[in-house]
Amino acid sequence: MGARDADVVITGLGPVTSIGVGSMPSTPDVPGLGRHMDFLAGQGCGLYRDLGYSLLAMERALADAGLEYDRRRNNIGMVQAFEAPGVERTVSRLFELITAPTPPGNGPPATYEFLAPCFYNIQPFVYVHLAGKALALHGFSTSVHNACASGAFAIDVAAQRIHSGQTDVMVVVGGEAFDTAVRLEWFRRLDLYADDQYMRPFDAESSGFYVGEGAAALVMESAAHAAKRGATPYAAYLGGGFAHQGWKQAVPDVRSARLRDVIVQALSVTGLSASDLDLIVPHGASTLLGDGYEASCLAQALDKGAPKAVATVFKPYVGHMLAASGLIETLCALLAMKHDSIPATLNSRAEHVQLAVPLVTKRLDQPIGTILKLSNGFTGHDAASIFAKV
Repeated sequence: MGARDADVVITGLGPVTSIGVGSMPSTPDVPGLGRHMDFLAGQGCGLYRDLGYSLLAMERALADAGLEYDRRRNNIGMVQAFEAPGVERTVSRLFELITAPTPPGNGPPATYEFLAPCFYNIQPFVYVHLAGKALALHGFSTSVHNACASGAFAIDVAAQRIHSGQTDVMVVVGGEAFDTAVRLEWFRRLDLYADDQYMRPFDAESSGFYVGEGAAALVMESAAHAAKRGATPYAAYLGGGFAHQGWKQAVPDVRSARLRDVIVQALSVTGLSASDLDLIVPHGASTLLGDGYEASCLAQALDKGAPKAVATVFKPYVGHMLAASGLIETLCALLAMKHDSIPATLNSRAEHVQLAVPLVTKRLDQPIGTILKLSNGFTGHDAASIFAKV
């Protein structure tokens, strides 16, 4: 696909974050979430907040796209990006079982009845089923689980379905929620969690990340379908590069520098060069090793050939949303493109930043024509996605 091809476009955005939901500021009770949680309760999943966030995000994205469809017959597809669907509720239930006092005269709770629904609901196809049922989407639907790079992989899977001509509309969604400290403790023991309240991407004194709850959804369409119904796209998805390191679970393989090759691949398949890039949105997890790996690979891939590019990182605004992070950060980047305004990277100090292109530490208003979004996932998933204004 050439650099000016725009046959897959993004027409709808649905953010559900700590700093805002759709076009509304965030409140203690997330506006619109209750109805979706009530639906899930009726399906035996009333405490699956990550899925509730995702249903709300999808609803908002479809509304933002102005997409009307027959709820009985349609070919709208879906790709979900979750790190651990159902796991938080399952772990919470296990803790309840372990710590629950023995009921007087009744003995301990029947273990199978207590846990079986939770174990069933950690299967990803259940989340796909429930989302399809809630929003009446009947096309090709699946899920991907590539750790923190899941969003990038999900976008590309959706784009491939559209390129194939087998569907005109796909919804990509990812969500995250935390009911227990199990995963947080795992991050802490790996020295990945911030030792204070600040994320400082690419700062020489970064100490790690903190997590965030919420979801993000994108509506993707064929350009012809969007034009036929008069939709105004945010951008076109031009393509991307992808690789798997096959090395460690939580440490990047700095020797192989596969992310460098992934960036080069993304530029190649889209017909772009580094000089075409306006905005780079790194993964920027604020860990010294991870940020260092990303900065090194970016410098090698660009080879000082991106004179107009600047970078910004969105994680400090919403927290690290794990498998959903790539989607919410892409969404933020597309909004920046729409308004030709690049938000500052919070907390990072320009004089301490180690990156091949300038990191925006104060809001910068300037035209954005192309975006390079990078994602790195645990267990070695690397991705680079490119979007262009249409």
